[in-house]
Amino acid sequence: MPKESLTDRAYSQIKAWIIGFQLKPGSHLSIQELAEALGISRTPIREALSRLEQEHLVARAPMKGFTVKALDLEQVEDLFEVRTTIELLAVRQAARRITAETRDQLAKSLESTIVWIEKKAKSHSLKFEQNFHMKILEASANVSLIEIGRGILERIWAIQHMNIVTSDALAEAHQQHTEIFQALADGSPERAEQAMRRHMKHTTRELIGRLRDRNDVLHNVMAFDPKKWPRVQ
Repeated sequence: MPKESLTDRAYSQIKAWIIGFQLKPGSHLSIQELAEALGISRTPIREALSRLEQEHLVARAPMKGFTVKALDLEQVEDLFEVRTTIELLAVRQAARRITAETRDQLAKSLESTIVWIEKKAKSHSLKFEQNFHMKILEASANVSLIEIGRGILERIWAIQHMNIVTSDALAEAHQQHTEIFQALADGSPERAEQAMRRHMKHTTRELIGRLRDRNDVLHNVMAFDPKKWPRVQ
């Protein structure tokens, strides 16, 4: 297998581990351990980590190597403010430009989501909910917006993953997604933006509130001090 393919494979898998919270904020990333886990050499691992560093998912310190990038609460708030701005623009443009094919994809995604919600399979449901937001970005047909938006969303998926699996927020989020979809299907930029604004406001308020509450499991799971996170085993 060509070296570039090995780098792509390492990049995709490590990124999935970070987004899925298998690798936690502040965790030390041992190149040797990752190479052994993926069954490849150290060079593709190092190249993959460098790519993830450019995407702000990984941090590198001199003489200390790589860690999963840890965020403080102010950075999380900033990310969600930027996310809201991007999502509002994306949904307005999507309402004007969405194709019949993408409408069908969104409808099927919502149908699949409710099935997994009823089965109480939160991780499966979350994948469809995340896909819903990515599809709206793509439906905007705005290349720059898609590129920027994907980077922002990928940086917050790990937090959202833990938020969802430690709460009962999925059903409400799904209802809000349904309202957004109905506005998109009707081709109404104004209604779509209003529905997305309500969704973003609710999501951001609930998440930040949980992160501020020292008695909330999410606050403690996300503990922002990198020193609290153990070395990856």
